[in-house]
Amino acid sequence: MSPLLEIQGLCTEFQLSTGVLKAVRGVDLSLEPGETLALVGESGCGKSITAASIMRLVPPPGRVVAGSISFKGKDLLKLSEDEMREVRGNRIGMIFQDPMTSLNPVFTIGYQIAEGLRLHRGLGREEAEEQAVQMLSEVGIPAPRERLRDYPHQLSGGMRQRVMIAMALACRPELVIADEPTTALDVTIQAQILELLDRLKTENRMGLILITHNLGIVAERAHRTAIMYAGQIVEMAPTEELFKNPLHPYTRGLLASLPEFGKPGEPLATIAGTVPDLKGQLTGCAFSARCPIGDQRCQEIPTEMKEAGAGHQVRCLKAP
Repeated sequence: MSPLLEIQGLCTEFQLSTGVLKAVRGVDLSLEPGETLALVGESGCGKSITAASIMRLVPPPGRVVAGSISFKGKDLLKLSEDEMREVRGNRIGMIFQDPMTSLNPVFTIGYQIAEGLRLHRGLGREEAEEQAVQMLSEVGIPAPRERLRDYPHQLSGGMRQRVMIAMALACRPELVIADEPTTALDVTIQAQILELLDRLKTENRMGLILITHNLGIVAERAHRTAIMYAGQIVEMAPTEELFKNPLHPYTRGLLASLPEFGKPGEPLATIAGTVPDLKGQLTGCAFSARCPIGDQRCQEIPTEMKEAGAGHQVRCLKAP
């Protein structure tokens, strides 16, 4: 059975006045139906631009310059804009990181949720409105029928985030890309949203790409985890294996920075140094300048992903 989504050699660049910023550099990913893949890394590593590339929503002056993005056997990069509009929001849903800039301030919440249902599912106004009420209820918004008439500015940040999730899930897509979907939510609503995503995933064999900083959510929810650094995947493995046996020094640094229960007051571990300038020429390992075990070879020799066990891949010269 072919993957639901398969990305090969994805490169996305931004042509800036100061040079070419290589935001995504040769990313390979695959996702099976019903699977959750977590995409993890510090801010600026390319997670959100990878997601935007899949949706063909890279903001200018950015553009995809190489690679393929195959969704159910069709390369999304080769579709016309009309064909892509049929996929976007219908077969692939996206939960954006910032609901205030993603929701249209001049339309009501009900209109924005119902619009996708009318456009993609051909529902009439009343039927689409009823579906919108049901979706608002599913994401835990109280008095959902009354909220249909509200505008985004009338809702709290957490409520707007739940509206974004309702919009992304309304058409029951086959793939959902969730970019920090629970950032603005309290712990109770966080759990409720994640349970909803899990339930829809099971019911519809939906694939889920979960972009998050929260390693607790990753450990609990993701089947596989991909670690990104400086626009590349540096390690990918089944989640349990990755947490038990991290091989890349960057992955180890991320996991070591987690606070340990029962050790209050102890300073957290940090990763020294800063992310390299992605407008520069990176010849060796992008992490080499910050790596505690790196040497001259790491700075000079290009690193490729290599197999390190069943389903475990790592981009490191010194990994076993």
